[in-house]
Amino acid sequence: MGIRKMTKQILDLVELQQQLDNSETYEDEEGNKIQTIYLGSILSLTPSGKIYYPFAHSNVDNCPKCKDGSGQIRNPHGKRKKYEKLEKKQKELIKQMVGTGIHFYNLSQKTQRKLIKVRKQLKWWNPWITCNECYGLGSLEARLDQDWWEELERELETINAWHHGSEGDGCDVMISRAVTDGAKIEELNLEV
Repeated sequence: MGIRKMTKQILDLVELQQQLDNSETYEDEEGNKIQTIYLGSILSLTPSGKIYYPFAHSNVDNCPKCKDGSGQIRNPHGKRKKYEKLEKKQKELIKQMVGTGIHFYNLSQKTQRKLIKVRKQLKWWNPWITCNECYGLGSLEARLDQDWWEELERELETINAWHHGSEGDGCDVMISRAVTDGAKIEELNLEV
């Protein structure tokens, strides 16, 4: 999908690591020693501050660029008739390939190039393309939230930690890390 990398760090990793260091160690069901802290509520952490699901998302605003929430915008050089003709050609090529039981990589180079060319042309002439503002999610808020969650995972990975929900409240975001032999996994040298 190619989600954008956030421009600024969302966590103070030095402070977070100190909080984890000071937290109580407990054993999970498998006997792993874990340290966990409360990061906050989804409602105050994520850019939208909303909870939604792909099948129930009426509380997030539609993307300002694709407007209808479809995640698709008109392709400036898309031509429906050319696209449909190429789609038919691609289906015929694939039908030949499947009919003979030959995998793409076992086709002659000429046939491979033909199929690759058709697929590139299909992309070019497709009347609709994925919205570059919401990345096909249909909501800019949802895309910004997805960017935030991916950045959170990237940052937590640097300190060997992970996020999860709490057992009591689905809005709570908890941060945990494993502890081995009573010592923290790899003390990292983080710059303040």
